[in-house]
Amino acid sequence: MIAASGAGGRQRFRRVVLAMDTASGDPRALDRAAVLAARLRGDLLALFVDDIDLVRLARHQGVLAYSTLSAGGRELGADHLQTCLRLKAQRLCRAMEQAAARRQVKAVFEMRQGRLLAEVLQAAGDDDLAVISWPVGKAGAPWTGSPPPPEAVVRALAEARVRSVLLLHPQSGDGPVLVAFDGSEAAWHGLATAAQVADVDGGRIEVALLAERVALADGWAREIGARLADSELSATFLLTPRADVRLLCALATHRRCTLLVLGADRTLGEGEVARSLLYRAACSVLLVR
Repeated sequence: MIAASGAGGRQRFRRVVLAMDTASGDPRALDRAAVLAARLRGDLLALFVDDIDLVRLARHQGVLAYSTLSAGGRELGADHLQTCLRLKAQRLCRAMEQAAARRQVKAVFEMRQGRLLAEVLQAAGDDDLAVISWPVGKAGAPWTGSPPPPEAVVRALAEARVRSVLLLHPQSGDGPVLVAFDGSEAAWHGLATAAQVADVDGGRIEVALLAERVALADGWAREIGARLADSELSATFLLTPRADVRLLCALATHRRCTLLVLGADRTLGEGEVARSLLYRAACSVLLVR
């Protein structure tokens, strides 16, 4: 199996830290996070975040909550909101325990109050993989709602301890993993993670070689092939010398990939237009540093 580092020698992930709130708390995301933790041979931390802004809003008089079970509205109330949040957290905790038992991983459930992005990046360390799940049912605009937009994730990632963030798409299929590879340490780290995430038996990795010279791309391909030689994985190499985030997202969609692995710094450097393309990504996106 490919080593989990490049020249710098980076260790494997210690934990998968899944961020959830009232909009993104989907039990299916818990199962996928447990699968991911099992493949990465790490633990799972499920972090449920009470939105502090919603909690503060509930304390104001005149804020009404409506239900399909009643004709009129009622005052939301901080106590009522806290009860609802606690019940949802309990359901997610039970779902986490079941998912962890199925995948045989060690799991911890934690409840915090704050803002989702800030809390998950504070909880996740240098050797953790932070996972933010898109809310279900937001076709075409998966970040509409409580979770922050991808460009905010990338900006925060540049200043945080955590090196890698996975934007978990709720409807990713079982296609190949596409890795944008430029020979950097982050690219080797992304490739190692892709190799672990891909299915063990017959898993497919597609590597977009971001090299201007064919000779350099051939050298990378030989080295990658040598590192994958002892695994069950098959690799396909694509020469994409001028590929930007726009082209890589389009390529991942065309090839029906389940995961696109990008360098966070490279994505950050391409500006708002490139980062906004993550709104329309048809698969999960892993940002590595």
